[in-house]
Amino acid sequence: MEHLRVLRNTLVGTALAACGLMQAHAQFLMGEQAAVIQTVTTSVYLNGGVGADEQATMRRVATEFPLRITFSEGRDGQFLADIPMVIQDAGGNAIFALRKAGPMLFVVLPPGRYKVSAGLNGETQTQQVTVEGKGGKDLHFRWAAGTPKGQVWTAARD
Repeated sequence: MEHLRVLRNTLVGTALAACGLMQAHAQFLMGEQAAVIQTVTTSVYLNGGVGADEQATMRRVATEFPLRITFSEGRDGQFLADIPMVIQDAGGNAIFALRKAGPMLFVVLPPGRYKVSAGLNGETQTQQVTVEGKGGKDLHFRWAAGTPKGQVWTAARD
């Protein structure tokens, strides 16, 4: 329970810093797993979900984030990490990008329309999403089982 209180306080502080267009970084550790909360431009995010404890912690705070993304493969939905991804605003400008996202990524974005692209070994998936003030949106990127590993994916602007 104390981890949840610390996490929420960290999220609130980081969100306030983002509103002031300042960069803020915070990190919390759960056992040997680490999740990072930080700002990229003006977006606060939580990236992680490796291990049951980290997944449980992220699920407890999920409603605090207007956009929640998961990455998986196969019919059983096995989680994937280290997925390069980019979020573009309605004008096509890249406003958020990570080289190693997942398996769970939660992002604070202002209301608006966005295009989210993620890739695994040359197979890029793109989804459109409208973030509104309440409820949040969930996106799931799932690749076929056995997608070959080891190739590099680069986000390209349309």
